Parts: sequence; structure tokens; C-alpha cells
Amino acid sequence: MQQNPDYQDIVLVGGGHSHAIVLQMWAMNPLPGVRLTLVSPDVQTAYSGMLPGLVAGHYQLDETHIDLVRLCRAAGARFIRASARRIDPVNQRIALDGRPELEYDLVSLDIGAGPARDLPGAERAVPVKPINRFHSFWQQLQQRVQKSREHIRIGVVGGGAGGCELAMAIAWSLEEQVYSRRVEVHLVHGGAHIPEGYPAVARRMATRELRRLGVTVHRNWRVQAITDEGLDSEDGRSLALDEIALCTNAGAHPWLADCGLALDQRGFIRVDENLRAEGFGNVFAAGDTASFGPTPLPKAGVYAVRQGPVLFHNLRATITEQPLRVFRPQRHFLSLLSCGDRRAVASRNGLALAGGFLWRWKDHIDRTFMRRFAELPVDMESGNDIGRQRFRRRPPAVRERGGAALSQMRCNGCGAKVGAEILQHALQQLPQQQSQYLLRGAGDDAAVMELPPGQLLVQSSDQLRAPIDDPWIFGRLATLHALSDLFAMHARPVTAQLLATLPVAAPELVQRDLKQLLDGAIYELNRHDCALSGGHTAEGAEMQLGLTVNGLADAGQLLEKTGAQTGDQLILTKPLGVGAVLAAEGAGAAHPRWVEHALETMLLSNAGAAEVFGRYGTHALTDVTGFGLLGHLLEMLAGPPARGASLVAEQLPLIEGAADCAEAGWLSSLHPQNARFYDRVTNPRAWQPLAQWALLADPQTCGGLLGAVPADRAGDCLRELHRAGYTDAAVIGSVTELTGNQPVTLQRARDLRRPETRAEDPVPVRA
Repeated sequence: MQQNPDYQDIVLVGGGHSHAIVLQMWAMNPLPGVRLTLVSPDVQTAYSGMLPGLVAGHYQLDETHIDLVRLCRAAGARFIRASARRIDPVNQRIALDGRPELEYDLVSLDIGAGPARDLPGAERAVPVKPINRFHSFWQQLQQRVQKSREHIRIGVVGGGAGGCELAMAIAWSLEEQVYSRRVEVHLVHGGAHIPEGYPAVARRMATRELRRLGVTVHRNWRVQAITDEGLDSEDGRSLALDEIALCTNAGAHPWLADCGLALDQRGFIRVDENLRAEGFGNVFAAGDTASFGPTPLPKAGVYAVRQGPVLFHNLRATITEQPLRVFRPQRHFLSLLSCGDRRAVASRNGLALAGGFLWRWKDHIDRTFMRRFAELPVDMESGNDIGRQRFRRRPPAVRERGGAALSQMRCNGCGAKVGAEILQHALQQLPQQQSQYLLRGAGDDAAVMELPPGQLLVQSSDQLRAPIDDPWIFGRLATLHALSDLFAMHARPVTAQLLATLPVAAPELVQRDLKQLLDGAIYELNRHDCALSGGHTAEGAEMQLGLTVNGLADAGQLLEKTGAQTGDQLILTKPLGVGAVLAAEGAGAAHPRWVEHALETMLLSNAGAAEVFGRYGTHALTDVTGFGLLGHLLEMLAGPPARGASLVAEQLPLIEGAADCAEAGWLSSLHPQNARFYDRVTNPRAWQPLAQWALLADPQTCGGLLGAVPADRAGDCLRELHRAGYTDAAVIGSVTELTGNQPVTLQRARDLRRPETRAEDPVPVRA
């Protein structure tokens, strides 16, 4: 049982600079008894100070982004990938897009600013924020310029520091095309001074840099509308442009207006000197999201960065009932304006300098800032108790509601059940379910089913420990994992019972987790017309979910894992590598994009694939889970009669990053046990240098289906799987006669080429 039960929920909404600093500082000095959660639609957050360098080509994408998943793991915080749609500060709930509400005790918002919406035709342009969207636009534009010989006119609207930096970065990146006059770069500003808000000497230096890079500057050019042809001004002028980037003052996210919070004229949350939302002691805001009431501040990253430590202190102080800290924005700060090629303009107190050494100084500052999120202590990245209990000083105790510093000892046996009131409250908020087969379900002592005449009952049980911290996603994963055994037998799910274990925590937190967990399970059960008929809950050391699922099938429609015939093509519907990626993620070594791809793979139901296999005369079908591909393939070949198989290395689909994880030695804890299956491989030496060798024994959570399909129908089956959404499905080999004690032979694709093979057909695999 965990040593520090959680009593309070702090939720950070948005992955802005201030919240990133809060997480980094929390990793260095956590607060026992508090559960920290980050809600963000993105797994990485961009550092805006390095955007010009990214556009100019000085940085790679990963160098300019903070890995939020890794940062949360270092901080011992939950990461929930979702978009917030509303905050209810009265009932203390956060409405999320496409999933149940999240409750909190303390909330902070750092969601940045949204694209400007008050300019007619703004949808025809690309706003600089969010940066991820702009970066995709910029990559496509670069490819367009390089591949075509057309004349392209690019406009940047907004003459502040950001607009000037962006225009110069674009001009430098396309320098050859700009000087050959095949590309024009225009900077459009409604005022007389560029960059806006800078002293005269700095403006003169910036103007020289813009001119040197071939940027055409338009002052006193107030945009009235964006059209298909370019820009129209308020005084009747027009400027023809092919692509337009908006670097104007961004607006607040519209949904903030529906939250009942005090907002400024532009729609941002008004906060006091402690960064608290006006009128609510448990709601904070920082960064661009906040409107600092005592002294209006420009939307600049420097203020978000400096608000981070104050926010970190005040969140903890609010929970522990300690004095809050006042945020005092600095009146003057050094501004370093990036000038495309490795030059910068520095400005402070009316003075300014320009030169390459200033860019190198800015580069050093930016890289130093980013290293604080990348170079986290190893023991903290592991998320273990040692890392979570390292403190610079012992913080005040977080007390449970009701006054106790620690919960009384939990009983075992039936005393370990989740309380009836908690369970009832969670069940009342779940989606309604109906079933034509379930006569009595949840709420009675036992479920009662009525089976249709002539139907067989197919049952299976499965249980998972939570591989991620998001209970709603975990509920979905555990449910899909359990249902997959029914799909592999071509049975139709009808009812399910579950066993849920929740970590010991304050009753309010247990109730919140239980609701999220059950809602995720029912989300998937409803998608597959399966009703929750009952179950049991308990408290324990970690979150677990097990399900017993019941399905129906006609005797003639059932598929078994054995029965493959010689010549059958082996089709795998999902890529391999879940275990390796999760192992790397648990150690903080996985790229967030790899984790994202792994989750997308796991959340793809096998139901549709089972239906496709059923239509193409599949002789044998199984799901690839804990034993890995090799272990489950050997079960399929066991017969009777026993068969062999020939696999092709290059045709095995892999999750993005899985090969990197395997080569680096990041493998699942179950991998050593699965490695015993390697003894059944005829020619291991040919594969041992390849990443696919290790991933043959990689255990899969919510893995794909492996089917033995008649060779003459395999091509059509594969194409229909692709149309059904299983885009990674592939023919990975064929069933052969068993010629020895080792049934599996491994081959390379280069050994299987046939001149008569058509490109659109799957490569035939021969023994």
C-alpha cells in the first residue's frame, strides 16, 4: 500500500511555460498527500522564444519543445491528454472534449492565447499560435517553394517583436529564393513603429536587419480584411499575397466566457497579485491566459516564465494554508530580438546593440532554459518512491478533509471494499445501458442472463495493471483487452462484469477515480453493444481493472486459434512494440510521439478486424497479447496437426519508435519469460541483429489479431482490413509443413522477390 495516500487534487489545465516550471519544481520538491494532474491536448509544448530559430533552421523541432509526458513522470503527476472546454468554478469541475468531466480541489489555467478571430477572413491565414499548427504550415510551404518555380508572396501581419522575428526567419530560410526575387516576404503593421514598443535606436537597428534580409515593410497599413487575393486595408489599398501568417495580438479562448470568471475586455482571466482568479480562492491563472489586474502586462513569455515559481509556491501554500507570495513583474527586462541569420538586436532601458555575439548569447539562454526540463534526475524520472520523497525541506502536512493527517489503517478482506456511498455516487453518473439478454444486472446480488436458443455462451477473463495514469483511458484499454479474446473467437460480446482496484486515497479522490475508470470501461462496452452486469470494487496499492466478458456465437461461426493449413497467409492487424515503448516511457526515455502512436494502436478495437477475417474463410485466429507474436504464433501452429511457419522480417509492422526502444534495451519485464520461445526458431542468427528479433517476444497490451487466411483470399482480406481502418495490417509470412522440432523459420524480404509478383499484391511467402 502506498506510503502517502492522496487527499487533494491539483489540476493544471494547459501546458504553458508557467505550468512547465511548476512541474519541474514539483519534481524537485513534491508535496505528499497532493495528486498533481496536467490536462493538455498536446504531448509536447513549444517554447516560443525558440520559434524564430526553428523557422530559420537553427533548431530541430524536439529542441524547441518540452516533453510534457516525461516532465509529468518526473514530477509524479498524472498526464491526461484532452482539451478543456469549460471550467465550472462553483462545482469545481472541468469539462473535457469527448470524455467525462474532471473534478478538482485546486485548478490553474495556462492555456495560452487562441488565434485572432476579430479580423474578417482570418480563417484564410495561419496564426503563429498554436505553434504546432504553424510549424506544419511552414514545412509544407518550404516544400512548395523548393519543388515549384512559381512566384510566391508571403505576408506576415503584425509588427511587434514576434512579427519582425518571424519575417526575418522566413526570409533567411528562403534566402536564395528571396534574393532571386522568386519569393517575396512582406511585413505588414498598422502602426508607424517597427517593432512596436521598442526604443528608437532598437527600431532603427531592426529596420536595417529587415532591409538586409530583403523583407518589404509596410507601416501604417491597417488590415481591414483578409481575402483570397491577399490583404485589404482600411484606406482602400490592397496587397496581393499567396500565403499569410498572423502575428497579431491573439485573443482569449472563447470558452472562457462561459466559466463565470471575471474577464478583461479581451476575454482573459483577471487575476490578483497572487495569480488567483478574482472571486475564487481555488482558481489560478498564469501566462497569456491571465490578465494581471494590478498592472496590465503584454503577452510575453518572460512574464509567464517568472510567474512559474510564484504559482508553484501559491498552489502549495493554498493547500497547506500558508501565506501566499506576491507576483511582482519586472519593469524593465533585456529584450533579444532574433534576426534570422545568427544575429540579434538587444534592447534595454533605451539602449540597443546588434550583432552575432548577441544571438549566441540568446541561444545560450534559450538552451539553458530548455535543459532544466530535459536534464531531470534519473531517480525522479522513474517515478519511484525515492524520487518522490526527496525534499529540500519538509513541507507542511496536507490534511485530509475532516482534519486527520493520515487515514486510519485500511482493513483487508471485505473491509477493503470501496464504500457504498462512493460506489453509488459513481454509478449514478455513468451512461445508461440496455441489453436484451440481461434480465438482472448491477445492483442485484448476481447477474441473470437469458441466452437465445441455439446460441453458445463464450466467456473470457482478463486483468491489467494501469500502464498509464489516466483512469479513463485505462478503463478503455482494459475493456478492449478483455473483449479481444471474444473477437478472436468471432463471438459477439453481450455482458461484462468487472473487478476494480483503486489506490487508497481520500474518499472524494477514490470516487473521482472510480467514476473515470468505470466511464472509460462503459464507453468501450457501449461501442460494442455490451452491458455492464455487475462487479466488485476494492482498495489496494495500485489501480487495476479486470473484466469477465460474456459473448454469444453460433457453433458454425466460432473461430479457434488452431486449424491453420499449409499455404495459409499470416496476416497481423496491428503493429508490434507496445511493451517496448511502455518500458521506455516508464523510464522517461520514450519520445512522446512514440507513446501517442502506441496508445492509438491499443485503442483500436479488434471487433472490425474479426468481422473481416470471418468473411474470408480464415482457418485460425488469435489475438497477440502477453506472450508476444512468437508465443501466440506457436500456439496457433500447435495443431493438431502441428504446422510450421515462415516469417519475413521486413514485413512485420512496428509501432513508431519500437525499434529504437528495442535497440536501446528498453524491453518489457515479461520479455525474459517470452524469450524461451526463441528456442523454437529454426535460424535465429539471421534475425538476431535486427530490432524485429527482440520484438517477436514483446508482450502486447490490446494487441492485434493474427489470422491464417487462405492464400487465394489473403490479398482481398488485407485490402478490406485497410479500408476498415487497420492501416498497419500486413501479411507477415505463411504457414508451412512442419519439418523438424523448430516450427518457425525467419526470412528476409530480399530472398522472396519474384519477377511475376505485382506491386499491389502481398508478397507471397514460400517455405
